[in-house]
Amino acid sequence: MILHYLKIAWRNLLKYRTQTAVNVAGLAVGFTCFAFANLWMRYEASFDSHYEAADRMYLVYTKTPIADQGLSPNVPYPVSTLLKQEFPEVEAACAFTRYTNWELGLEGQPTLELPSMQLDSCFMDLFGIRVLEGTDDFLYTNGQVALTERTARRLFGTADAVGRTVTCNDEENTVCAIVSDLPHSNFSFGFICEGAYFRKWQDVWYNRGFEVVVRLAPGVSPRALEEKFRAYAEQTDDRYRKMVGRLRLMPLSEVRQASFNEERVVSFSYLVLFAAAGGLVILCSLFNHLALFLSRMDIRRRELALRRTCGSSGGGLFAMLTTEYSLLVLLSGFLGFVLMELLQAPFRRLSGVEGNVYGESLLYFLMVLALSLVLLLPFVFRYSSLRPGRRSGGRLRAMVGVQLFISLLAIFCTAVLMKQLNYLRHTDLGWERHNLAAFTFLYPDGAKDEIVDRIRQMPFVSRVLTGYFGLLPEGARGVTAIDWEGKPEDLELDGIRTACMDDTLAAFYGVRLAEGEFIRRDAGKGQVMLNESAARLMGVAHPVGMTVTHNGGERSTVVGVVRDFHTTAPTVPVQPTLYVRRFDWTSGDHVLLKYHEGFWPELRHQVDSLFAKDYPEVNYRLVNVMDEYNAYLKAETLLMRLLAFVSVVCILVSAFGIFSMITLSCERRRKEVAIRKVNGARVCDILGLFAREYLGLLAAAAIVAFPVGYVLMKRWLESYVEQTPVSVWIYIVIFAGMALLVSLCIGWRVWRAANENPAEVVKRE
Repeated sequence: MILHYLKIAWRNLLKYRTQTAVNVAGLAVGFTCFAFANLWMRYEASFDSHYEAADRMYLVYTKTPIADQGLSPNVPYPVSTLLKQEFPEVEAACAFTRYTNWELGLEGQPTLELPSMQLDSCFMDLFGIRVLEGTDDFLYTNGQVALTERTARRLFGTADAVGRTVTCNDEENTVCAIVSDLPHSNFSFGFICEGAYFRKWQDVWYNRGFEVVVRLAPGVSPRALEEKFRAYAEQTDDRYRKMVGRLRLMPLSEVRQASFNEERVVSFSYLVLFAAAGGLVILCSLFNHLALFLSRMDIRRRELALRRTCGSSGGGLFAMLTTEYSLLVLLSGFLGFVLMELLQAPFRRLSGVEGNVYGESLLYFLMVLALSLVLLLPFVFRYSSLRPGRRSGGRLRAMVGVQLFISLLAIFCTAVLMKQLNYLRHTDLGWERHNLAAFTFLYPDGAKDEIVDRIRQMPFVSRVLTGYFGLLPEGARGVTAIDWEGKPEDLELDGIRTACMDDTLAAFYGVRLAEGEFIRRDAGKGQVMLNESAARLMGVAHPVGMTVTHNGGERSTVVGVVRDFHTTAPTVPVQPTLYVRRFDWTSGDHVLLKYHEGFWPELRHQVDSLFAKDYPEVNYRLVNVMDEYNAYLKAETLLMRLLAFVSVVCILVSAFGIFSMITLSCERRRKEVAIRKVNGARVCDILGLFAREYLGLLAAAAIVAFPVGYVLMKRWLESYVEQTPVSVWIYIVIFAGMALLVSLCIGWRVWRAANENPAEVVKRE
């Protein structure tokens, strides 16, 4: 019997092949999006979760105005020793440094860019890294490296590499050990090197180039331990040990999504939003198919009654109808897995997900199948038992309304996201970032002036500025305490950010003043500027002319207040900043360029050619300032593309669903339309009859979808310092566009039905 049911189901799906194809494709796309998003979320949430005491391991970090995101994991090496010695709650601690891309290779062969680490035995004990072969000399000696098994196989084709020679950043090193990999970790590495250099910093407090991970004793509260850090800092007079009071603890499970983690591709909340979007497509497709299924059931009542008369049982009809509905879901699942196979390679490159993705995806598909059956079974039971009941018109309208609601919600959210992204890319941030570039490092061994002159002579370069750090990427900056006469006693300003700025640099970037004047380029010490955020924090309305004390006792006059401008991600507020002419301990080393509109590719090509031909030994990095700022928006750009695709799918499913519903409704109401024409109804009257029904559903869906979308997107917009307004025209355009689409679906099909010969229709009926 099952073959018979499958044959009937297949014939009915083919009978409405267009609607079937749209529903299968929509459900498959929704399932693929939902599965990929959930796989990515599980991957992100499982970083550093495989250690024996992972739930008690924490990364030490500090809150600082110097860091772009306000948080920094960088601390001095001795912090790890102090925490272990002074706080019994700390069971173990280790310090280490990481380098993202160090070159490692064999002489005469292309090098590999691999993450490297400098560490000690405490790190190996804490993370369970084992020496598989060789000795641990790499922990104590320069010129010795340890490779992971994976790195050794990539270089030599085998893990038997002890005693071999490799080139690390142009220096020869001997492989003295093969160590176990650290998989699926925020601290993964390809090799370990420079043990002696690393150890020389173990008692040095001024170098904050290290990271520290601690493991707490069972039952210790991290928040209580942070309070103990602050109490310890208040009791000590050592200025280095006082920094312990600023230490915070972050669970290793949260490090992957931390703002300072450069390996993070997209925010976890965005993955949740994308999974929800995939779920909405699934619901839209399921409701669409269910509505069409019920509409056909009203047409097939006579067929079902004849089957029952010819001996079919209620259970047989139940199995037949369930098979027909389930076949579409199974076809969608098959197509979904085909899409996953086709998209698996780019998905893995983007997300980093490894391993088999089909086992977990099958579970998600079974969830979709169960949901579809839950929605279907009450209706199938009524039709299979041939129970009398009212027509399904009300339910069908409700399902069409749900589809319209989902479509409007998806379109609205995507439109607001696109508007916000466009706003962030083009809004005035308080400084000019278009058509600017910068050399962030340039070490030509005495040929710097010559290189700068040759770049200045390029016809599309309008200006070159040297002796300064750029605003983005940002150069040297620091933190200072500010004091002044009349300062409130309860106001502590020991974490004010400091940066360099004068009139020349301000003119180059178009930075504006709120009051006063800029520090002149030829000015000596004794002049500073504040930004608006710093003036507000100080509680001084007009600080120009006042004297402030900073940098441990240096007295300076405030000559101007700079308008706030953003050089960090748009989710980070402008930090209160004190501007000085130049730091005593450094001078500006960026080379800043202005070029003509549209000439960035040419500038990039000319610079690369110049260095490749005439200065091949020079290390340089040329950065486009606009590209650097857009890197802050890469997660939003990715989300916008994904949601735009989901919105298109929702629109197509809803449009074809409405068109199919109208087609079936016209088929079911052909006699009614014919009688109306006989009684004098015009084509426009019949068109209006259908239009009022479906446009009314669209209006009802909009009344619900727009407030829900506004609440969701308003909450999302609040995470940004700069926010685009949600204008009224967005609602009008979206509603008008959907109304036009619905009207086109109605008009074409109803026009054909309304122009049929009523006599022929009545005769056939």
